[in-house]
Formats: sequence, structure tokens, C-alpha cells
Amino acid sequence: MKTDSFFYRYFSEFPQAFFALIGEDEQKSQHYKFTSVEVKEQGFRFDGVFLPETSDDHLYFTEVQFRKDDDIYSGLFAEICLYLRQYKPANDWRAVVFFPNGSFNPGVHQHYREFFESGRLKRVYLNKLPREYRERFPLSILQIILESGQELPGVIDKIVKQVPVEIHDRKEQEKIIDLLVNLLMHRLPSLTRKEIEKMFDTILSDIKKSRAYQEIAQEAAQEAAYKSKRAIALAMAKEGMSPALISKLTDLSKAEVLEISKEVAARPKPRKSRKPKNNSIKSATR
Repeated sequence: MKTDSFFYRYFSEFPQAFFALIGEDEQKSQHYKFTSVEVKEQGFRFDGVFLPETSDDHLYFTEVQFRKDDDIYSGLFAEICLYLRQYKPANDWRAVVFFPNGSFNPGVHQHYREFFESGRLKRVYLNKLPREYRERFPLSILQIILESGQELPGVIDKIVKQVPVEIHDRKEQEKIIDLLVNLLMHRLPSLTRKEIEKMFDTILSDIKKSRAYQEIAQEAAQEAAYKSKRAIALAMAKEGMSPALISKLTDLSKAEVLEISKEVAARPKPRKSRKPKNNSIKSATR
């Protein structure tokens, strides 16, 4: 499962979840911008960086590790040192590595023990989070990754009930559902996207019934219809049909058709190729 892309979207949507996971005040997320930063010299890219808006807060580098890698710390600290050299941030920094469980952590390496002892590095084992902690939205979403297949139906049912309670904006609800659907497609590869979306029918049907959704859908349909009419009018204008006839056939206004006609007239016409003179034939027939 591609956890890097999921966690990037997850922390982008729920920055407060990051601070909850590391035991900090969730309200701190209001003073941070979460982004992806590339260190150019070696083409390194962090899973995510929380950039503080004030000089008093820490800069946080995040890493998600869901596969065994004995060199994770050497790579991480190399990236951090290159970042500090390139960007020269004024803020002090911390690094957080998320593991599904302790077996994925290669342990303290003697070359980097100062980072561990100083407290700059924090390791979070998601399976060790207290049960009641994981029940809270949006941390409850992480249970899709952590729970066994048998537990998933109950987890999904719980999240389906939480989303409309916690997220009131319809567009935001759609974004969260898309995040969940993509995550479940990795978790349940035997199911199609349509089958997975059925799990969220309750929320989706409410969204589609809403006035805001219907207005957006109507606008999208009108825009698609207009683009189609304009393409037809453009083709007619190229064939030299009169603006009045084009307006009548496409139901576009005369002003719109005149604009399209001007657009066609302004385009450079393709040059006609000139046939070369065949002097050899002429000379042969003389």
C-alpha cells in the first residue's frame, strides 16, 4: 500500500492529527503550513514538512515508514542536514517517524545516537495508540490501515457516521470520501472503486441531495453544453456559414457567433503548395 501519498493527503486535510499523534496541542496546527519540500542537490523529498508561522515554534520533518529499511535514519538525517544548509531556517527543528509497529524500527544507530538522546527525533508506533484515542475523528481513519480485514466493516461504518458530524461543508465531505475510497482501494484490491463507493452511499446520497451539490452539477452540465455548442459553431464558421444561420442552429447569441467568426478570420490560412515546373519535360518535347 502506498502510505506516503495517503499520509501526505491525510496531514494536508487534518494537520491537527499530526500534533495529536505526537502528544502536542492540536490547536498548534493553526500556526503551521504543511507542505512537501525537495532538497535539490540529491533529489531528496520529505514525506512532509510542517512549516511554522512564528519563530517560537519548531519546524517538523515527517517520515512515514511502512517497510523495513535499515538505512532510514541515515537517509532522513542526510536530508535534514541538506535542507538546513539550503534553506537556513531560523526555527529549531524536530523529526517524527511514523511506524505501523515496533518491528519496522531498525533501532538506534551509533552514528546518530545524539539525535535520539537530544529528543530531536520522535518515533510514533501507530498500533500503540490507546484505543479510545483512535476512536476520535480524524485519528479513527488510521484504523483502516491498522485493523485486520475482519474489523474493517465496523471501522468503515463508524467513520461513515463520524464524517457528517465532524465535517459540515459538503465539498470537504467529498474530499474526505475520495481520500477514504483511495485508501480502501489499496486495502481491498479485490473490490472495484464502485463497490467501495457503495460503502459511503449514506453520505454521498445526502451530498447529492443538497442544494449546493445540485447547483454545482447544473453549472458543470451547462458549461459542458456550452463548450459543445461553441465547438460546433467554430466548425460551421470554418466552412463559411453565415453568422445568422450558425446562431439559429446552435442557439448561441449573435454576439457569441460574431466573436467566433472573428476568431476564425484572424487565424492564418494555410499556404497553397506551388507545383514545381517540369523543365525536363519541356526541353524533351522541343
